[in-house]
Amino acid sequence: MPQFQDLVVGDAVYYARERAVGLIYTTYERGRHERPGVQLLLSAGRDLSGFSAEEADQFLQPLGDTGLRYEFANVGQLARDYQRGVFGQAFLNARVLLLTRELTSPGPPVKWRFSPFCFFHHAHHHSDPSE
Repeated sequence: MPQFQDLVVGDAVYYARERAVGLIYTTYERGRHERPGVQLLLSAGRDLSGFSAEEADQFLQPLGDTGLRYEFANVGQLARDYQRGVFGQAFLNARVLLLTRELTSPGPPVKWRFSPFCFFHHAHHHSDPSE
């Protein structure tokens, strides 16, 4: 039986169902003898909320640590933080992790919904639509 690793805040994942990179922004306890669940924010800003550890094992491909350190307060604050660019560098790091994985692993590449570099432009210029 495979050993599954618990995801932690700041971990990047690839969510194949949406063909999108996401960040774990908080974890939650599920029960005394159960592994923690995770909550996921996609790079487009959509909060997918909770995945049990078993769902995460099934649907989320871990990519690695992005360096993000985040203290989740509530969904309103999460949305404001996303708009302010708090997650920009972490999403850029997540895309680099995904690209590195694609380049070093055998098999067909992941199909991008967006160019891996379009988020870089968005993350650094999102407050000025004229650029």
